[in-house]
Amino acid sequence: MDQLKETYWGINLESIVTKLPGKGYAFAYWRMPNSEDRNLIVSLSEPKVQKSINQLDPGFLFNRFNDNHPKTPLHIKADIVFKENQPPVIDPRINDNQLSEFKRRLESDEQNESSTKAVILEERSSFEQLVEDAVEHIKGGDLDKVVLSRFKDVEVPRDFSIAAFFDKICQSYPNAFCSLTHIDGEGLWIGASPELLISDTNQRFKTAALAGTRKIEDQPLSELAWTQKEIEEQAFVSRYVINCFKKIRLREFNEHGPKTIKAGNLAHLRTEFEVDYNEVQFEGLADQMLDLLHPTSAVCGMPLEEAQRFIKANENYDRAFYSGFLGPVNYNGSTDLFVNLRCMNLTRDHARFYAGAGITEDSNPQKEKMETELKMETLMGLFLT
Repeated sequence: MDQLKETYWGINLESIVTKLPGKGYAFAYWRMPNSEDRNLIVSLSEPKVQKSINQLDPGFLFNRFNDNHPKTPLHIKADIVFKENQPPVIDPRINDNQLSEFKRRLESDEQNESSTKAVILEERSSFEQLVEDAVEHIKGGDLDKVVLSRFKDVEVPRDFSIAAFFDKICQSYPNAFCSLTHIDGEGLWIGASPELLISDTNQRFKTAALAGTRKIEDQPLSELAWTQKEIEEQAFVSRYVINCFKKIRLREFNEHGPKTIKAGNLAHLRTEFEVDYNEVQFEGLADQMLDLLHPTSAVCGMPLEEAQRFIKANENYDRAFYSGFLGPVNYNGSTDLFVNLRCMNLTRDHARFYAGAGITEDSNPQKEKMETELKMETLMGLFLT
């Protein structure tokens, strides 16, 4: 253990992150919103499926979009914690043989081919047609709203650096949850999510309802005008959160919003909900709300079951971890999970960018496609420059 600490004392995190892909280890590298601190954890064993977050060791959770009720996120355990210019913190249950093997792999030129396996699919030919179909379905009365998504594949430049790209994201989106997550066989997932799913500490529980998208030009946020369609879409998501509270008979919560918030060059409407544990004793609130909230109506639709059926029958591709959730769990006394939006999946040859739009009976197919273009531009613009 002392040898590992001596080896990586004072080495910056970017150099370690650059070496890790393809070495067979799951890891997570992230920066919280409105913070400059970066966190890197490495698991020396395969991530395990977990059904409850309450008793988990410190680590990082990663959950697919279609894995819900009950959710079974993968848990990347924090066996080794790296922080900038500090000696690594090692779980005392890790033995010297495991550490020696980790150091050997990290310093070798070996690559694990399975960790960067690419599966390239074609995007549905007409997103506008898909939106038209959804609008007709909504007008038929079975749906109030459905969230439809699409993707684009882009070739990875030969000189691409994941560490430098992550640094670009952090600088460009200071208010977002910026993350780089790797699980063997899934490639790398990189994102800058504006949407909190849950935050839980000993003092309070938080969640948020986020919907509506407008491009910011030169005007201040206070002067942005929202359409009736966007206001109603955000109201759907807020009602969904409130209904989740009602299902567990929790009525003592504070609601703030909706407010216009900035996420890069985009603006959204957000309502925040908070439960103060000094006023309300509610054991297991984080687990119960996570089960009820995922997938939120902001990434799936309402009613949930009908929206899921429509997406499965019509979207024509697997979202994988896009619009799932991810984030640190029981780490420094807090669990902070975010919806995996504004993200890309990096394989050996391609980067796949994802985006979605909330469809209601007032949706315009061309405008909805443009909204997805604006959302993809969050990362794609940085990736191509």
